[in-house]
Amino acid sequence: MKVVRFHARDLDAAFAIQRAAFQPLYETYHDDMSPYLESKSVLLQKYLSPGTYGYLFVESGVPVGAVRVRIDPEHKTAKISALAVHPLHQGRGIAQAALRQIEHIHDDVTTWHLSTILQEKRNCHLYEKLGYRQTGAFEQINDTMTLVFYEKGK
Repeated sequence: MKVVRFHARDLDAAFAIQRAAFQPLYETYHDDMSPYLESKSVLLQKYLSPGTYGYLFVESGVPVGAVRVRIDPEHKTAKISALAVHPLHQGRGIAQAALRQIEHIHDDVTTWHLSTILQEKRNCHLYEKLGYRQTGAFEQINDTMTLVFYEKGK
């Protein structure tokens, strides 16, 4: 598996991956801010916004995952957003390998930030296994869903 930079020509692949990966979460939590609900134009705008690096995770020439990383070079921080692995490829260590590669690509970043759904224990386990620690901040989205915030320092 390799991590490659997102280009506008990759929009269809990134959109399909994000929709497939976030659909089960949307159906479980009915979160109005879900990446599942984003249009292609909004997704493209997010991937191409200043300071954002988009990546696809590619196996045997096929995109199987995607993520956005927003870098603040002044403070040497980064925020990981909308990490998605297509459901047909989940549970095989792709997200873990991709995050390690991305952290290596951006080795000048000293602090990484992300949030995930507290109720999704597999997601929390993934990030904790990679060295991310809960910050103690939570955001209640609705009656069934809470975001938990993580950070990882060098």
